[in-house]
Amino acid sequence: MLLHKHNSETYANMVSLFASNQRVAAVQPTGTGKSYLILQLIGDNPDKAFVVCSPSTYIFEQLRQIADENGISLENTEFVTYTKLAQTELITEFDYIVLDEFHRCGADEWGRGVQELLEANPEAKVFGTSATPIRYLDSGRNMADELFDGVYAVNMSLAEAIRHKILPLPIYVTSWYSFRGDIEQLEIKAEQSDNPRLKNALLGKIRKAKSMIAELDVGIDKIFEKHIPDKAGKFIVFCPNVESLQRMVSECDSWFNKVNHDIHKYTVYAQNSASDKQFEDFRNDKDAAALKLLFCIDMLNEGVHFDDIDGVIMLRATQSANVFYQQLGRALACSESNKHPVIFDIVNNFESGDTAQQYAGIMEIARSEGEYDDEIEFELYDYVRDIREILNKLNDTFANSWDFNFELLKEYVEKHEEFPHKNDSYEGVSIGKWCIYQRVLNNQGKLPKSQADKLNGIGFPWSLNEESWLAAYNKVARLADKLGHFPKKGDFPNEELNLYGWINTQKLKYRSGTLESEKAEMLTALGCDLGQIGVSGWEFRYQQLCDFVDEHQCFPDYSDASKDAEIMVLYTWMNSQRTKLFRGNIEADRKALLDKLGFPWDKRDEQWNRTFDLLKKYYTERGLLPETSVTVDGVRIGVWYRAQFQLYQKGLLQQDRLDRFTSAKVPLTSPRSARKNGTWVKYYDSYMEYLTRYGHHPNSTERYKNLELRKWRSRQLKYKELGKLSEEQVEQLKNICSDVAWAD
Repeated sequence: MLLHKHNSETYANMVSLFASNQRVAAVQPTGTGKSYLILQLIGDNPDKAFVVCSPSTYIFEQLRQIADENGISLENTEFVTYTKLAQTELITEFDYIVLDEFHRCGADEWGRGVQELLEANPEAKVFGTSATPIRYLDSGRNMADELFDGVYAVNMSLAEAIRHKILPLPIYVTSWYSFRGDIEQLEIKAEQSDNPRLKNALLGKIRKAKSMIAELDVGIDKIFEKHIPDKAGKFIVFCPNVESLQRMVSECDSWFNKVNHDIHKYTVYAQNSASDKQFEDFRNDKDAAALKLLFCIDMLNEGVHFDDIDGVIMLRATQSANVFYQQLGRALACSESNKHPVIFDIVNNFESGDTAQQYAGIMEIARSEGEYDDEIEFELYDYVRDIREILNKLNDTFANSWDFNFELLKEYVEKHEEFPHKNDSYEGVSIGKWCIYQRVLNNQGKLPKSQADKLNGIGFPWSLNEESWLAAYNKVARLADKLGHFPKKGDFPNEELNLYGWINTQKLKYRSGTLESEKAEMLTALGCDLGQIGVSGWEFRYQQLCDFVDEHQCFPDYSDASKDAEIMVLYTWMNSQRTKLFRGNIEADRKALLDKLGFPWDKRDEQWNRTFDLLKKYYTERGLLPETSVTVDGVRIGVWYRAQFQLYQKGLLQQDRLDRFTSAKVPLTSPRSARKNGTWVKYYDSYMEYLTRYGHHPNSTERYKNLELRKWRSRQLKYKELGKLSEEQVEQLKNICSDVAWAD
């Protein structure tokens, strides 16, 4: 294959790393050709068995097309989605496992399927690709570290790709088209105000705002007319749900009536049985006179690329940086053209969460430090800035009525028994932000003494940290008063388990000498045992880990951590110890303490031990080995046991793991063989019992315990002649065959 220069370098790194590592990751932005790396690896190893795992079948179709164009055989390659992998056991033994978009392996269900695949193929080399390895909404987990121990063939950011012209610089158009609704909400709020002066002032400003907005004339049809350069271009439209998608398909004609009246519309979503055909029809639509729109929900968020896409239209609002960049990435691809794709952010994702700062930072780096010349500018067309300023001024009118907001604050405190946090609203007023503004004025010496005195009169917390601390303390105090003792972990409702973590943080601060004495006294008065000063944070977490292991007889895993904020802190601390060992900077005495505890340095060992404990419990309670379909506590122990048995048959099961099976008296055999042996023992024991009880062999018609013992013995003699019995079974058979001439 003819790889781009950046991918040639990555591929060479990957081959070199595989010489000394079993797992290698490639992290580079969407559109930079990760699919070509996968296919080059397959093409260079035609005699090896591959399995390629991915979130979407569309990605597989793209891989097959590229392989066909480049003459690469996929005869030894199996394709499986993460959903299917979580539901199906793969029997084939693989030499290479490819985890495309591997950040998705952090999901609980998909993650289990991947772990089972990896455990069933312990010798396979694993190659992973992703543009966004960080799971931002999952405690910031870095899946490249978790799955690949931080071994990268490449770790390229979007800014780097744009800076070096690997990807094109997009034109970004943001248009907040719901602002009229915000004006109407402010108008309703003003009408409901009991303050006549405030009401009149607001209504006057709202009338002026309506007039100004009408003059701006930023209809969405005009925005599309101005910024769609190719009136017969192709655009992917991301919708939040099926209802929205169907509505947009029927209503969008008016949006594009100034662009093109000839519109070809296609829809792709999970519930649409025609999605595959719609996708292919859109891909192949080359009509030079029509505007082509592909409406989709989640199915094209990652891994699918087109060379002829002119841009994307975001109608799905998201707080997820990953989803934001995945939508953005559908318009980015390596190509020789100088076309700059257009991103229409209709729902203002640009200002959601962290994406504004991230995206602006990326674009500024690309412009200021890259290879672009002065002619290419960072293009961001923002049609809402003026409207936003108008709305901010209207909201400021509420905020500037000090007495009005002070009365609202008193009501809030009486109702909630705490002061508002920064994003809290009450009666339509951003009372949390108002409190922050009072603190800023006070720090600057600009808050009138009369107003400061009023706030002091209700116990206003001037420090944000103080406010947060008091809010948590008051909740703990109320619970302690209700219980009659200082609350333990099990006393907290699920929605307030974070308070248990807060208590541990206070203990940690006290033991390190950083908790203020006043706060320590307040907690002690509630009955909290803060421990001893001088205990380090590491020792605190180590003792916490010891307590967990003592209570649960296992180490916490991610399923435990996802249900408990404090265990998540402990789980993260465990990962940090692994990272220190990997980097060679963990203290010897601390490693020795963890070793003594049996700490699972390899996360795969941790998962193995947890699954083995479930298997042992299952076998001890039932006396049966699990069938392949058996799942316990969300873990597919049947599939896992079969994989261990296969490793044992090949002599590949690690000795320490084999010893665990032996000491636990859990047999390593197939469930079918175990059932057959169990049946044999049942018949043998019954036959010996019959002989002891009656002193003769059963006749041909007599049944004992509903077992036809004579027929069974006859079959066993035949099996013995055919060599189908084990040595132990042959010896036992002699005990019930004294009436038969026995030939050794």
